[in-house]
Amino acid sequence: MEQKSNLPGERQSGRRFNIDLLRANEDVDGLIEALGSDDGLTRQRAALALGDLGGARAVEPLIRALGDPLSAVREAAADSLTLLAGASVEPLIELIVNPEASGRYEESAPTGGPAIVAAPTGQMVEIETRRDLRRVYAAAILGEIGDPSAVEPLTRALKDPNDDLRCQATGAIAKLGRRAVEPLAAMLTDPDPEIRTVAAGILGDIGGATAVEALVKALRDRDPDVQGAAAGALFRMGDLAVDPLIAATKDPDKNVRLYAAGALKYIGDPRAIDALEALARNGDAEEKSVAEDAIEKIRMVRGEAAPSPPTSR
Repeated sequence: MEQKSNLPGERQSGRRFNIDLLRANEDVDGLIEALGSDDGLTRQRAALALGDLGGARAVEPLIRALGDPLSAVREAAADSLTLLAGASVEPLIELIVNPEASGRYEESAPTGGPAIVAAPTGQMVEIETRRDLRRVYAAAILGEIGDPSAVEPLTRALKDPNDDLRCQATGAIAKLGRRAVEPLAAMLTDPDPEIRTVAAGILGDIGGATAVEALVKALRDRDPDVQGAAAGALFRMGDLAVDPLIAATKDPDKNVRLYAAGALKYIGDPRAIDALEALARNGDAEEKSVAEDAIEKIRMVRGEAAPSPPTSR
């Protein structure tokens, strides 16, 4: 009888595993051990089987397999961790939040040099270590799972020094869609202005009435970058943001009025003209200039000719 290894990730030189039999017998321990096979196809098939059978016990070995030298094994482990969403979300989030957490899944120092993986754009990128590989894959998997609890750590990952992690985090948040609105709206009160700025920008891409309300409030932010990001996000939302922005042209805060007028200019909806004319009449010179510019742009978009100058006699 063959001696089993105590380390599921350790390569089992010469050991053969019958994955079909292990699957049929629902032998989770055997499948976990097969992740240590020296045969790449065996590791891949074991990883896929664990997504169907493994439950919570399979999460740690599958996260370890995210650092496998073969991309096929890594992809199989990622697919299975997506299937095991209930058990895998928390440890995957930990990988994002704590760069050192990935080290717990290492049996030895990474070997073989950088690995090549696909970014959300489809571009192939180079990852230096298995630890980084696991973090990058964790972001992608969390995007597939779609659990709203991942929004905040993924958004914070947009400031991570690892370029590849930032790229994957961006794609993951985009996949969460409307499920991300509430957590992102809450992040508009984060103490870090960079986080507030990023959250505002993502909300503009996602859209929705709840996002509009949160972004109009963000126009009052004390940080000009956050204000600018909120205004840009509202502009991208188009018609949905028109009525709230019209109301914002009467806000007590001058900066809010200016940002609202600027956003209305780029949306180009004629419903805003009355409010912009009022702002031009009642505001100071800067507000008048911005409001009149917005009115002119809206009328140009509608194809209305500007008033002709009087003819001299």
